[in-house]
Amino acid sequence: MNNKADKEGFFRTVNLAKFYPETQTHALSGVNLTIQRGEFVWIKGPSGSGKSTLLYLLAGLLRPTKGEIYFQDTPLDTIKNKALYRRNNIGFVFQDFYLYSGFTVLENVLFPGLHRFFIPQVTVKKAEILLEYLHMHGRRNLPVEVLSAGERQRACLARALLYEPQCIFADEPTGNLDSENAKNILALLQKINNEHGTTILLVTHDEEISRYAHRLIHIIDGQLED
Repeated sequence: MNNKADKEGFFRTVNLAKFYPETQTHALSGVNLTIQRGEFVWIKGPSGSGKSTLLYLLAGLLRPTKGEIYFQDTPLDTIKNKALYRRNNIGFVFQDFYLYSGFTVLENVLFPGLHRFFIPQVTVKKAEILLEYLHMHGRRNLPVEVLSAGERQRACLARALLYEPQCIFADEPTGNLDSENAKNILALLQKINNEHGTTILLVTHDEEISRYAHRLIHIIDGQLED
């Protein structure tokens, strides 16, 4: 995990806009935003306000219609290999888990490390350490189908951390969890942020996040609200 927690600009957007012509939707419009390295940021807004679109643009999964995105002062559109950019810098955690049924917890965590059907032993060791860190080591050889929802999200978190990302993008990670498991996942994200300086961008409707995040970004109809 990344141990750097300096306060240089990490992500920055300038007049960022995204328009979906298929639905004639302005998902984002004129967004100027700076995320500092090491921040834990809560992104809030009603459904369809542009929260997830913002994450996908910062991850290079979508191209902006207008405006600029900078990653550590480098224009994102000049980074040609977006897949490598994401693998080296961003871990993803989603509401719906996206775990592979029929495989164990450890195997699911190791999928990002699979290269030509071979996983180095050092990567396996790293995955085991991550599962222990997230209190999942005793479940590592179980098929994911038998896990509780909270355990599945911990497995997803371990997978997201495998390449020691500088940032975690979490899109409604507590949406399928009960209140107790939701608190546990938020506390784990806070622990990762505090102990390793990992930047956290978390989209959620869960007001419980106010106890953990450093800052709130409120998006209404594709624009930032003060």
